[in-house]
Amino acid sequence: MKLYERDFAAGPITENERIAWEEEHAYEHSRIQNTAKIPRFVHQDKNIREFLWHYRSLFPNNHLYFNKYAYLDLKKEAEEFRNVIYEKKEEQLIQRYIKENKKWFIPGSIFLDYNFGHHDAYLFPEQPLGEKYKADYMLLGKNSDGYSIILVEFEKADVPFMITTSNTESQRVREGLTQIRDWKRWLDDNRTYFLNSIGLTSLGIEVPTYRIYYYLVVSNREHMGTRETNYRSQLMYEMPNLKIVTYDRLADNVYNLSTRPNW
Repeated sequence: MKLYERDFAAGPITENERIAWEEEHAYEHSRIQNTAKIPRFVHQDKNIREFLWHYRSLFPNNHLYFNKYAYLDLKKEAEEFRNVIYEKKEEQLIQRYIKENKKWFIPGSIFLDYNFGHHDAYLFPEQPLGEKYKADYMLLGKNSDGYSIILVEFEKADVPFMITTSNTESQRVREGLTQIRDWKRWLDDNRTYFLNSIGLTSLGIEVPTYRIYYYLVVSNREHMGTRETNYRSQLMYEMPNLKIVTYDRLADNVYNLSTRPNW
């Protein structure tokens, strides 16, 4: 699923874009490191700057171009999203809000909970894992160590995190954890096949098991007391590379994007 109405991979491109791309290509194959001379950083037309970032990327239609969102009032966007999660509550309605309005910066803000994505960042909604499973989102990000993957599961917002009468997770939390455990088992057995199916192998990119992360979004802060937060910490301790957050955390991340130069 591509993120944008324009198909950056297939074209066509304008004459001005072609000229800018030739200049960009020339700089990328030179030894110049000065960003003040590279068109994707300094071209006077912001639309051409955006085109260049997409066109040069590994996956042009799934590239998260940060400056596309830097012009938004992200503090206001965070408050609007917080209202959505308390009004709509159902996971499907929250997903519809993101997808129909193309607010890709909301799942993109998940990068703020990791130390990669600032060198390169991609988002893939409804990412298949073989024929049996599908992640709500896959994020692919790069830092100086290479690329890492985050597989994201959204569950319902207005649900308790734990059962009141028992020291265990609620049904919706359990369903999310079960889904993620199924993903992990499948990837442990099929990682090479998966990396090939999403095009990373052909690009010479290897993502080892320890750089595949899992991210469960469920419940909200109204349901999270000391008992719940302690139990959540225990669940994350028991499964390496797992983060469990409430929807409020995503709203916080969107707010914090307003102070950052990149993901």
